[in-house]
Amino acid sequence: MTHMDDRVSSAIGNAPDKPGVYVWKDGLGRMLYVGKAGSLRDRLRSYLRAEDPKTLKLIDAASTIETVVTGSEEEALILEDALVKQNQPRYNVRLRDDKRYPYIRVTASERHPRIDVVRRVVLDGSKYYGPYTDSQAVRRVISLVGGLFGLRRCRHDLRRVKRPCIQYRMGKCAAPCGPVGEEDYRGRVERACRFLTGDNKSLRRELARNIKAHAGKLEYEEAAELRDILKALDSLDRRQDLSSAGLPDMDVLGYAYREGRANVTQLKVREHKVAAVLHHPLKGEYADNPSESMKAFIKQHYTAADITPRLIVASAEPSDRRMLEAALGVILGHNVRVEAAFRGARRKLAELAVENSLHQLEQDRLLGEAPKPLDTLMRLLRLRRPPKRIEGYDVSNLGDKGIVAGMVVFADGAPDKREYRMFRIHAIGQDDPRSIAEAVGRRFRHDEWPTPDIVLLDGGRTQLAACTPHIPPGVTVLALAKENEELYMPRRREPVRLPKDHPGLLFLMRVRDEAHRFSGRYQRIRRKRSFLGLPDA
Repeated sequence: MTHMDDRVSSAIGNAPDKPGVYVWKDGLGRMLYVGKAGSLRDRLRSYLRAEDPKTLKLIDAASTIETVVTGSEEEALILEDALVKQNQPRYNVRLRDDKRYPYIRVTASERHPRIDVVRRVVLDGSKYYGPYTDSQAVRRVISLVGGLFGLRRCRHDLRRVKRPCIQYRMGKCAAPCGPVGEEDYRGRVERACRFLTGDNKSLRRELARNIKAHAGKLEYEEAAELRDILKALDSLDRRQDLSSAGLPDMDVLGYAYREGRANVTQLKVREHKVAAVLHHPLKGEYADNPSESMKAFIKQHYTAADITPRLIVASAEPSDRRMLEAALGVILGHNVRVEAAFRGARRKLAELAVENSLHQLEQDRLLGEAPKPLDTLMRLLRLRRPPKRIEGYDVSNLGDKGIVAGMVVFADGAPDKREYRMFRIHAIGQDDPRSIAEAVGRRFRHDEWPTPDIVLLDGGRTQLAACTPHIPPGVTVLALAKENEELYMPRRREPVRLPKDHPGLLFLMRVRDEAHRFSGRYQRIRRKRSFLGLPDA
């Protein structure tokens, strides 16, 4: 029988008859569930009649309930969403953090906006486009936008830049730090944003007018530059129409649940075409509820006006639909209609989204049954448990000067870029074993950094011998030689040669290659700053 804590009973009995948010917490003060209500009193009293096993489990785990009164139910919905995103309560349905698609961002609030790739949408005044399924394709689009419109990608403070960088000479940046004026650059940014939104028809008309105007003023170089942009736009591939039914711009959402897993598949329909198919795994104790899951996804995914269409069609009607529409209107600044798919082309698209969602769940299940790299490493290295933190090290140099080392961190099998570190090597001369040993030694002087389970070095026996004295007892140290992918370990005379498809080896190669990429990137940053006459990074 479920036991309700006295403090929970008291909070329910004293709840006000006003709209607001309520928070269930356990004995350690951790949030278990966040909910909203038009009447906190009525909503909380409904828990006294709960029969659902998951709700009974929540009541049993809770020690307190906190309430926050708001001015309206719409305000409560917005506050509920913010608390869920910030605290990730176990019982709330929420998007999984390990599945974030890339977006293109234009930092429109900056004096000289730049373009880059991000995986989180932040309400910082920037414009966002996406999400996209292929990160490499996103980078190709950014390269194209750089070539067509000249948007910068650097993070430099342009007031301190003495001369344009090599991107300008390669035709990839218009150089707002140099020859291009602020008004001209703003025009380029506006055209790039219209291109990214797919507004190519009006952009073509504007380009044609400007070409004619420049030619009339005998400004042939400017006219030729705009002509090249117009030709490039005309040469871009067009996606085939999905239907001749004249579908409006909208997102179609298909929810599916199977064997403890939940997923929402998003079909982005733009200009009568399916522009993208995206999959969003969900987690949470109530992820098996279609209406709650759909509401949670819409609240958490649509956080910026640039990525939110005015129509969202869902395979399952989200709970509190009208209130959800009102809250989205407040957050995004424009009306958004949310409707369930009942008939016609929209229903067919919703059924297609559900079918794809089920297929994605099956793919996730099969992937979960495959051998896990961390488990294979645990058995290979005879560890007591799968390694939680793995650090990879590599050295990058260009001759005897500017030698750097990079440290990357994988936590629970995924890169944790917040933990990455860069080292400027003080040793003189091109000596990789000595350089990597210096980086490892300096790293382990930081007692406040978490201790890794595995240290992986890019190299062979000499790198292993140089670094081992700097590594504390209890930390497994390995060196992976790139030539034959041989694994070197202390106190073993011969390297370990694993099959090329061994999950553990493939994972270590991934860590090693990430360390190589990161240290090389730091080396390039230092060279670029030196070329521009900026202080060393």
